[in-house]
Amino acid sequence: MDEFAIPRILVVVLIPETPEEWLTQSETELCIRNCGYWISLRGKPKTQNTNAVTVAIPRTNQFTVAALPSIMEGISQGVQP
Repeated sequence: MDEFAIPRILVVVLIPETPEEWLTQSETELCIRNCGYWISLRGKPKTQNTNAVTVAIPRTNQFTVAALPSIMEGISQGVQP
């Protein structure tokens, strides 16, 4: 059973070497290029490793505008998204 009242979601964004290649910002928008992937940490085993942990994220779990409502709905219903 999870100890957290708020579920944990890990989002990993793949980015190029320099910020200019993937990030633009103005008063009207923040644009991040490339791709992000997400995974729910609910039910994942605890680890004693405090330095680094490898987490496998399916490539099908793209963190998109369209996916976000579905992710949040699953979390609110206690379903493993």
